[in-house]
Amino acid sequence: MYNPYDFYFKKAKKEGFKARSVYKLEEIDRKYKIFTKTTRNVLDIGCAPWSWIQYIWKRMQDLWVKNFKILGFDLKETNLNLPGVYTYAQDATQLDKVEDILKNHDIKSFDVITSDMAPNTIGIKDIDAIRSVNLLEKTLPIYEKFLKPDGKFVIKVFMGPKFDEFVKKIKSLFWWKKIKIFKPQATRKNSKEVYVIRY
Repeated sequence: MYNPYDFYFKKAKKEGFKARSVYKLEEIDRKYKIFTKTTRNVLDIGCAPWSWIQYIWKRMQDLWVKNFKILGFDLKETNLNLPGVYTYAQDATQLDKVEDILKNHDIKSFDVITSDMAPNTIGIKDIDAIRSVNLLEKTLPIYEKFLKPDGKFVIKVFMGPKFDEFVKKIKSLFWWKKIKIFKPQATRKNSKEVYVIRY
């Protein structure tokens, strides 16, 4: 039975994170070592409700990383008031506008790109999965153009039609041997979401 106030919801509220999804990224990071002392520039696509940026910022503090920049794009506007964090109400599929923002920050590439983005869902799992892949494919130029050759990413995808095709495309673009599909424990049991990880 779906419980919106489950263990992870309560834990996030207690620990000051804006959403339970933070624990998905935390588990992925622990397992695949996404963030390290050499991480400097991070992009979070579809960053609302901003718990992933909260986690990334905390990791930078814990790792004693200096002069880092964390950028977040979402259709919703926010200001987290965290040093080194810059969020924009920006459609990530508009590559020319994305490029302008990166130029303003003197960022040529990213060490890590994360995305917990999802389309507006309607509850029909196959259609939601197709919408998820279609949306992600529109953001792939960002990864191709701005991810460092040895850069890492974490991308949420809904399993269903087009999923295998999307993963095959990702592997062909970013080397087969470093791509994993992973479902964190914090993901709800009936959810079709998984994460495509390059580490």
